[in-house]
Amino acid sequence: MEDLDSSLKEQIKNIPNTSGIYMMLDKKGQVIYIGKALNLKSRVRSYFNQKSWSERQKLHFMMPKVKEIKTVITRSENEALILEANLVNKYQPKYNVTLKDDKKFPWLMITRDEEYPRVLPIRDVIRFKKKYPRTKNKFFGPYSDAGAMWETYKILKEGFQLRLRRKQLFKDRPCMNYHLGLCSGPCQELISRDDYHKIVNQVEDFLLGKYDAVLKNLKSQMNEASKNLNYEKAAKYRDVISKINKVLEKQIVVSDDPKLSQDIFACDFNEQNMVMEVLLVREGKVVAIESYPLSIPKETDYVEAFNDGVKQYYSRIVDENMPKEILVQFELLEKEQIEKWLSDRKEKVSISCPKKGRKLELIEMARQNARLSLQKIILSNINNVDLEMSDVETLRVTSLLTDLQQQLQLNNFPKRIECFDISHLGGTGTVASMVVFVDGKPQKSNYRKFKIKSLPTGKIDDFSSMKEVISRRYFNKEMDLPNLIIIDGGKGQLSAAKDSLDKSGLDLNKIDIVSLAKKFEEIYKPGLKNPIKLERKSEVLHLIQRVRDEAHRFAITFQRDTRAKNTFESELEKIEGLGKAKIKRLMNHFGSVKSIKESDLKDFAEALGQNEENVKDLWKTVNS
Repeated sequence: MEDLDSSLKEQIKNIPNTSGIYMMLDKKGQVIYIGKALNLKSRVRSYFNQKSWSERQKLHFMMPKVKEIKTVITRSENEALILEANLVNKYQPKYNVTLKDDKKFPWLMITRDEEYPRVLPIRDVIRFKKKYPRTKNKFFGPYSDAGAMWETYKILKEGFQLRLRRKQLFKDRPCMNYHLGLCSGPCQELISRDDYHKIVNQVEDFLLGKYDAVLKNLKSQMNEASKNLNYEKAAKYRDVISKINKVLEKQIVVSDDPKLSQDIFACDFNEQNMVMEVLLVREGKVVAIESYPLSIPKETDYVEAFNDGVKQYYSRIVDENMPKEILVQFELLEKEQIEKWLSDRKEKVSISCPKKGRKLELIEMARQNARLSLQKIILSNINNVDLEMSDVETLRVTSLLTDLQQQLQLNNFPKRIECFDISHLGGTGTVASMVVFVDGKPQKSNYRKFKIKSLPTGKIDDFSSMKEVISRRYFNKEMDLPNLIIIDGGKGQLSAAKDSLDKSGLDLNKIDIVSLAKKFEEIYKPGLKNPIKLERKSEVLHLIQRVRDEAHRFAITFQRDTRAKNTFESELEKIEGLGKAKIKRLMNHFGSVKSIKESDLKDFAEALGQNEENVKDLWKTVNS
């Protein structure tokens, strides 16, 4: 304290002994740190005690820059927590843990201020609320993935037909949006005000993740319209239901409890970066997975950063999006205050840090997603980081496999992929191949060949062949198991493989299975009615094709070798005195017909286990 200039000493002297928040500014007047305290004077004075700097290393960098201190008195510590979170969000101080600037994160807004509300994408919610402090508009977000926001917006626009224009275009007729099926035409009274607002309420429920309630309403309205012979209206409801079901197909079900409402937080970090992942569970389903990079000052404790990241997140979330339960990877340093803050905003909110059971599994799911998001950030900054080429390649492969997991909606990271193909020629010589890719690269030492044993000669049955191969492969529990199985074929081959896999006794939660149909390169998954279609130029599709093509090549090669071997063996069978048992012993010993024909008498006799005199005539016939 003795080394401080007189101006700073005077400021500290005048700080009150009450609860509140303090802001530290540099010589340019920029806020570089914001904190809260029950006793402002005591807390601020502690920052200037250099003995405490050993416990908080970032103070070595921050405190020499502090030239001014401002304080705001609050009535309680809880009020200070709220103000701190809001001010950190506003100023983004250099030495506070802050979420990435949310101006980059879009929201969706329902314009409740209008007679016929619309849904609009919006960027700066805080600025909007400042400009219109009495607004009744509802906000949903933020969406860390802008693509997910636009996909949701498209579903709402096409499915619920809310008004798109703010003002009426024509006095006597609806605009083109109505004729394109994108608007219900309220400006021309083609829908009643009450019916229109029912749709708005459904859209709001949809954005809150209340899909079951929305579907129940829509099905009821569809049945009512059909009962009244209004089939066109019933068809519209049917189409909306279909679009929502497509959304639900992509979601992970974590509970059959329709009232389950959770936010699950986990993170991953290295020395320079930290990513906080949030899984939003509504009505027992994971409705969104959001990823938030954190700006972390040097020497910041990761638990402290995680704690501040959670506070920052809820300083940006509107009350309608609040869950009933929050699960966190680490115990929050201010758990009770945060619980009270959030509970006061809507309804009672509980926070827990699970140590076992299903809740811990959800934390682990969020943590794995955070790890993948962190790897993507490292990869995107690759030009600014001094990495070995092997590290660069590892990151690229990890990024590609991450994309594969996300685009195919896999439960597991596809580190080990096994692919199967069936090959035959005119129903003869049916064989199968299995190729193995680990970290995106072929592992040829793990390839396997199968001769199909269950089919009568001349019969073609790819489905039965696939069942046999899958059964034989996964009966062997000693081999490493894959994270992803790819079947070369369509729905039928996939169904056959899945049926056999179900009987294997394996934990199928740890193994994903898909098939790739050649004609349109469509990807089928169990439980999905429609195939997944990837862009033709997609690197993910190229990887799947590369694995499939390798399995096909390996199967064709084996099929041709088997056919050639069978042809040669058939040639030997024509020789009198050579039965199947003797042919088998000769082939096992020499490996090929050519080697048998070029053998000397001694080796020939040894292979058959007889003396030379007894097989001399047979040897001459074979070698003639």
